[in-house]
Amino acid sequence: MAPRRALPLVLALLASVLAACATEQGTPRPVDKGAGASDAGTSTGTSTTSAPTRPRELRFNGADPCTMLTQQQLQALGFTRPGSAGTDDLTGAPTCTWVVNGSAIQVIPVATEGIAFWADGKRLGRPTPIDPILGFPAITVTLPARPLNCDVMVDTADGQHLTATSTVVPGFEERFPEPCEGARMLAQDLVENLLRPGR
Repeated sequence: MAPRRALPLVLALLASVLAACATEQGTPRPVDKGAGASDAGTSTGTSTTSAPTRPRELRFNGADPCTMLTQQQLQALGFTRPGSAGTDDLTGAPTCTWVVNGSAIQVIPVATEGIAFWADGKRLGRPTPIDPILGFPAITVTLPARPLNCDVMVDTADGQHLTATSTVVPGFEERFPEPCEGARMLAQDLVENLLRPGR
């Protein structure tokens, strides 16, 4: 993920965690054909017939991730400062990161590849199917070495997916939701907004 502007010390800590996560998750590795592995992906990143069906397509070409959440939603999640825009090193997609003392969230609307690029296990990171988010197939991607960071990725359209990330700084675990729960809450808010008529 892209470098962040200089903010308080917690931002430096969170930026290093988020950047390391993006770098490690994006490192190709041989496909493990053991338990849980599958051939879910295609060369174009579109969904396969074996994937759960989306209720509809949600496309966000050109979306500004810093405007994809309402102020009310951000406040409910515990974030009151403006988001910081950036670019995801792995996909080239725009990002927005919100930071408070001890935690950060990040939104990445990826318009160039589908969720299959993560779900097929070809990238470093542990993909795990989770309950659909408002009907849309979703996975978590975690790294065992970084238990306080979690990505929830939502299958929004062929060749596109939405990433919602939650990170907690060590020592602040009691103040914030568990990272994958926080990421799921964030993803649900994002999908709700994308479903609104006239967006």
